[in-house]
Amino acid sequence: MTTITPTRDYARIGTALASAALLVAAAVLAFQLSVDLRRLQSLQSDLAELQDVRYGLLNAELWVDQIAGILAHKIDTFEVTESNRPLVKRNIEIVLDRLMVEVEDYLRRRNAAGDNWVERLQGTLRQGVQDFVVDFTELRARVPVYADAVIDELNRPETRAAIKQELLEAIDGAAEATFSETDSTAFELILSRHACTQAPACVDAMHAESADLRQRTVVAAVWVAALVAVMFALALGRRRMLPPETMALLTAATLVLLAVGVWTPMIEVDARIEALHFQLMGEPITFTDQVLYFQSKSILDVVVVLADTGAADMLLVAVLITLFSLVFPTAKVIAGFLYYFDFRGLRSNALVSFFALRSGKWSMADVLVVAMLMAYVGFSGLIANQLKSVAGASSSVDVITTNGTALQVGFFMFLAFVLASLVLSSMLEARLDRRTS
Repeated sequence: MTTITPTRDYARIGTALASAALLVAAAVLAFQLSVDLRRLQSLQSDLAELQDVRYGLLNAELWVDQIAGILAHKIDTFEVTESNRPLVKRNIEIVLDRLMVEVEDYLRRRNAAGDNWVERLQGTLRQGVQDFVVDFTELRARVPVYADAVIDELNRPETRAAIKQELLEAIDGAAEATFSETDSTAFELILSRHACTQAPACVDAMHAESADLRQRTVVAAVWVAALVAVMFALALGRRRMLPPETMALLTAATLVLLAVGVWTPMIEVDARIEALHFQLMGEPITFTDQVLYFQSKSILDVVVVLADTGAADMLLVAVLITLFSLVFPTAKVIAGFLYYFDFRGLRSNALVSFFALRSGKWSMADVLVVAMLMAYVGFSGLIANQLKSVAGASSSVDVITTNGTALQVGFFMFLAFVLASLVLSSMLEARLDRRTS
């Protein structure tokens, strides 16, 4: 019979109290971490929507506005000077001369047409009167005079204003007839939710809040992992025994890591055109932060998305993800707890015994972590390759692309859970071995 000395009791109580304090601190930090990560996910999604390529590079209304602005500027600044007058006059002369040739040809064809001799006679008479009254050769000889008159008219501000008005109305009419209106319901809803009136100011404010949240969540995640690691270190320091209170506290700490891992985003896929520059009619056109694709999902988010599709194959995948990333890992940890305490004689239960002692080789938690890592590598490589091809599509267009695909805090919390569950399972098996030896 082993006698427990008071010194050992004090050490055990001290370890239990320290572990309990660490667990409480880790749980509080984990809860706040989950709240902050969800807030960060919402902010990042809203930012991606505000900067979506639909409202920028692929927005026909924005293109019309930019082109109209360039044309209006060109018309306002247009002025015939002594240096460009010969070129402008020559171009106008070509147009006027071509116009007169076309008019003369049209009149001759019209006068020569006729289905019977009466119509042809009338056409011959009209042609004779036309040749007598209008001398197209003389008119064409006066084209330079007419060109000067046109140039003088173009230099008048009233004429330029009228031309600009007609041109802009024609562009608007063509755009309305050609392009469908961009649905900006989601865009306006986000501005309203963040109490913003202008998108640029809203984006700046959301960027600042996101940066602060991201920094805060990283620090909190490190603290949660460190606190749980210290709990396990205290338990491993007493290798000869695994007291019930220690088993309970480590089980709770492991479940805390699992909860954060499945509830918060694991991977963020972000592909965007950071900047696109080119020249149109000598004027610069620039688009910045054009989001091509963005997703930030946790394990539970993926399950919900798959279930919402209603498709049989997607429902099957959702069930498998739920089983292997939530049900089996949770069952393994809880079964170990029940087996340790033999709660209501469940140690003899085949299912509890299986999950507690023999489910290690069937557990898919570690496989899921590897799958997430491979998905990250695959997404990152694919997006980087596609963005590289976009950036090199044209030498006349300067495109700067950004691949923002990254593993998120949820992945590392889930990884911490996998490691913690493996250590806890090893500690339970070691205790059983000592009891049977």
